Amino acid sequence: MQFIQLRALAGVNYVRADQVIAVYATEPGKCTVALAGGVTVACAEPAKDVIERVEKAARGKQE
Repeated sequence: MQFIQLRALAGVNYVRADQVIAVYATEPGKCTVALAGGVTVACAEPAKDVIERVEKAARGKQE
């Protein structure tokens, strides 16, 4: 189990990388992360940055 850090609008959240289902780009500097179970997390960072961390965590798991 590997956690990634998400800069949320009101602080920091840590989520399991394998639970991320989708990343929605809402504004250039903000995104929403959809997790298994229907939970969403509003983030204060670009979707591209979140996607890179999720992919990196997934590659680390495969090695």
